[in-house]
Amino acid sequence: MDALTMRRLAAAAEVTPGALYKHFRDKRDLQRAMADAVYATIDLAGIDTDSPTVDQVITCCERLRAAMLGFRDGGRIVAGSYSPFAATATISATLRKLLEGLILPSLDAGDVAYALRNYTTGFVIEEQAYLTLLAGGEWDALVQSLPRQGGTEAGRSSDAVAILTGDRDLRFRAGLKVILTGTVA
Repeated sequence: MDALTMRRLAAAAEVTPGALYKHFRDKRDLQRAMADAVYATIDLAGIDTDSPTVDQVITCCERLRAAMLGFRDGGRIVAGSYSPFAATATISATLRKLLEGLILPSLDAGDVAYALRNYTTGFVIEEQAYLTLLAGGEWDALVQSLPRQGGTEAGRSSDAVAILTGDRDLRFRAGLKVILTGTVA
């Protein structure tokens, strides 16, 4: 993501930069379209917004996570893209609609949906960074240096090392439940 430029993309696609600029104003516009493409892969089948449950909210967030994990840097693509396109609006509306029937009356469903999307995106960014370090052979050396650097002992159930190297699905759901416990009526 950091190295992506319109010129590099045009060269990789074997088109002129001008051809890209016919479709995208700039890199931010391209990132918005990329985020919407990630969101477009989310399977919302079986999610019934007319009969919302906490389990459906969790399923929706798990599917959002899976969609981002399906793309290299998927979390970073989505983060801060503020995409105004159809697939982005659909996932936002789905989460909001599910939450409207579940959350405390003092809360706004849009605010809670935003918090859940941000938690999911942040989790994926950390998860993808871990997977990149693991694939590059850097992870073990970093973990081994933690105690020498004054960090916590690796392996404690609540530290970042355990969260990333343990059952990430379980940890992800645990975070969702923490958020939902404070918001669901």
